[in-house]
Amino acid sequence: YVVSLVFGLSQGGIVPCYAIIVRDYMPAKEAGQRVGIVMMATIFGMAVGGWMSGWIYDLTGSYAAAFLNGIGWNLMNLGAILLLMWRARRGAEALA
Repeated sequence: YVVSLVFGLSQGGIVPCYAIIVRDYMPAKEAGQRVGIVMMATIFGMAVGGWMSGWIYDLTGSYAAAFLNGIGWNLMNLGAILLLMWRARRGAEALA
């Protein structure tokens, strides 16, 4: 119950931030579509991530490779975030 409580409270704080982040870094007229895409990607990633970790465990007999796989995907996400922030900053500088 404690783990479920912590996960629920954490996820409850992260998911509403998606809309705020999309609105801050994307055009307002596209916010609805973009939030939908972000939510779809989030749910897809959570669904595939659990399956993929089990598959990697079945192949290797260890969760070490599964954790490395998760770290790799998170690094890719971080790169996408940094790219979006860089593009937003560059666009703001061009307007100024």
